[in-house]
Parts: sequence; C-alpha cells; structure tokens
Amino acid sequence: MNKKTQRIIVIIVAAALLLSVMLPVLSVFAQAGVTKSDIQNIKDELSDIQSQKKEAEARLKAIRNDLSKAKEQVELIQNQVLLTEQEINASQAMLDEYDNQIAVKEAEIAELERQEEEQYQEFYQQVRWMEETGGVNYLSILFEANSFADMLDQAMLIGDIMEYSNGIIEKLKATQRDLDMAREALQTDRDAQALVQQELEAKKDELEAKRSEAQQLLNQIAASESEYAKEAKELADSEAKINKELKEAERKYAAQIAALEAQQNAAVNMTSGDWYWPLPGRYKISSLFGGRIDPINGRRDNHTGTDIPAPGGTPIYAAKDGVVTTVNANKNASSYGYYCIINHGSGYATLYAHQNQVPIVREGQTVKKGQVIGYVGTTGRSTGNHLHFELRVNGVRNDVLKLYPGMTFTSPGGGRISGG
Repeated sequence: MNKKTQRIIVIIVAAALLLSVMLPVLSVFAQAGVTKSDIQNIKDELSDIQSQKKEAEARLKAIRNDLSKAKEQVELIQNQVLLTEQEINASQAMLDEYDNQIAVKEAEIAELERQEEEQYQEFYQQVRWMEETGGVNYLSILFEANSFADMLDQAMLIGDIMEYSNGIIEKLKATQRDLDMAREALQTDRDAQALVQQELEAKKDELEAKRSEAQQLLNQIAASESEYAKEAKELADSEAKINKELKEAERKYAAQIAALEAQQNAAVNMTSGDWYWPLPGRYKISSLFGGRIDPINGRRDNHTGTDIPAPGGTPIYAAKDGVVTTVNANKNASSYGYYCIINHGSGYATLYAHQNQVPIVREGQTVKKGQVIGYVGTTGRSTGNHLHFELRVNGVRNDVLKLYPGMTFTSPGGGRISGG
C-alpha cells in the first residue's frame, strides 16, 4: 500500500470519526427544541405585541384627551346651568317684588276708593241735612235772600260747598287714575319679566338636556378608557411574559452553544475505541459502580451501574451499534423505571434506566452508535434526574467506565477519575 492510498484511508477514517462525533451534536440541537428560528419567532411575536401595545397606548392617550375634553364640557355646561338657575332665582325674586308692588298699589287704590265713598257720603249727608233742617233746597235759599248781594253770598256759599266736595272727589279720582297707571305699568313690567322667566326656564331645560347628553358621552368615553386601559395592561403583561420567554430561550440557546463547544472540545473524550459516551458533555458521576450507601434507605448495597446526572429531557445516545433486546414500557414494573437494553454482540450489552418516558426505540430494532434512544428522567427508584448506565458482559454486571480508557470523569466526591 503506497503513501497516497494510506493518506486517503486516514482521511476517510478521520471523516467517519468526525461524522460520528457531529451527528449526536446535531441531534442535541434537534431534540433541545430551541433554535435560532425559535428565538426569531419569539422576537417577531414580541415585536408584534410591542407594536400593538404602542397602538393601544396611543388610543388610550387619545381617549384620555377626549375624556378630559368631555369633563371640561360637562363642567362648562354645569356652570351655565348654575348661572341660569341664579338668573331664574333673581327673575323670580323680581316677579315677587312686582307682585308685592302691584298688591300695594291695589291696596292704595282700594283705600282711595273707600275715602271717595266716605267723602261722597259726607257731601250727600250735608246736602240732605241742609234740606231737612232748613226745609228748602239750594234754589229756595237763593229766593229767600233779602237782597241781591245776600243772594250772591248765598250762591257763593253753595258754590264753595259744591266746589270743595267736588274738589275732594276729583282729587281722589286723579289719584286713583295715577295709581291705575302705576299698576298697569307694574303689570306690564311684570308680564315682560314673566316672559324673561319663561325664556330662562326654557334655557335651563335646554342646558339640562345638553348636560345629560354630555354626561352620557362622558360615561361612554370613561367606559372606553377603562377598556383601552385593560387592553394596554394585558399587552404589557404579554410583553413581559414574552420577554421572559425570550430570555429563557436565549439562555437555553447559549447553553446549547456552550454544550456544542464543550462537545467539540471534548471530541477526543467522547469516544473510546468503539464506545460512545451516552451523555456527551456530561462527565460528572453521582454514583459509581460497586459498593455504596443507598441514597433512599441509607443501607450499604451494591450499585449495579454508573449514575450520570443530567437535566430531565436530555437526549440519551446508544453507546455502540447493536440490537434492542428489551424495552420496558411500564415504569412501575421495575426499579429501573422506563429503560431499554441494547445487545452489542460478543456478550456485551448496555442498559439505560430511569428514562422520562418509554424509550423511543423498539425491541428488535437495530441502532447505530450515537443514535438517540431516549431521554433522561427520574422514573422508577430514583432520587432525581439522571441516567443509570449499566454494562453487562455475558450477563454479568461490570463497571461501564472500563469501556472508556483515556476519558476523565468527576467522581462523586469531586475528584478526578479515569476510565479504563
């Protein structure tokens, strides 16, 4: 075999080795459920929520402006109503005053009419008295005069009496006419004021209708403001929730990247000969094969496998090519919980216990080294999420770490141990 052929063979072997290393890594990303696309989808959803939130806040601001204007309108109309009520009260007071003045004038007129009647009765009684006591009338008084001068004196006396009585009556009548005119003027002013009162009452009714309409609008705007505020809060809550999801997704994605880098850096340690480590990047051992204190009952016992802690749902990979001989689908049927066994030939078999669900392989299925066969869990007799990794050689349990010479692990006490 020449050097060129040897180089080609080396390249092919190296490529195959690299492919066997990278396939599980790619599978990690496929099973983890967090990709750049997932993160971008969350960001898009967040952007959409933020846009909706901005629009809701703008609507809320606008409706609050409308609410403020409506409140101002209601307050203005309320002030107008109060002023109108004050005008109505003042107008009513004026009407009452007119009524009082008219009543006074009517009383004065009634008094003058009474005085007129008294004066007339007095004059009438004087004339009757003169007629009854003298037995003559005014005409006989004139004819009984002794002389013309005496007749003139008698006539003047009669005239004075008549003039005095008539003067009193005319004066009373003139006063009555003045009072009638004053009363009529007052009545005219009162009627005019009554019209003003009616206009004010109509204006008040109109303002009350406007106030009712404005208050109704105010209530509607306030209800809308409450709805918009509720919507804005819900969007803000959604934004906070999505932000939290985004941070968690980015954290998981960063952890995946870190795991990928760790797996790439530890590619040499991931395989040892023909054997593949079932949990790449997880090299801490919580319980070794052999004697130990049982974590559940506290008694000394013999541990049949190697426990490797890992978060629930972490993919488990086949350690080597083989055929699945056992799949336990009843987690309560065994202290192993959900588990499967792969026969690799030459008497070698590996067991993968405490899976979080029924293994994703089936009995009789041929699997490849590095193929996902299930996921880490804590079913069966377990105190936490971990993989119970067990090796059986010709049916006898052995320390599985012997399959990985050259690999370094962290012991339960924190120290370093080597496989092989």
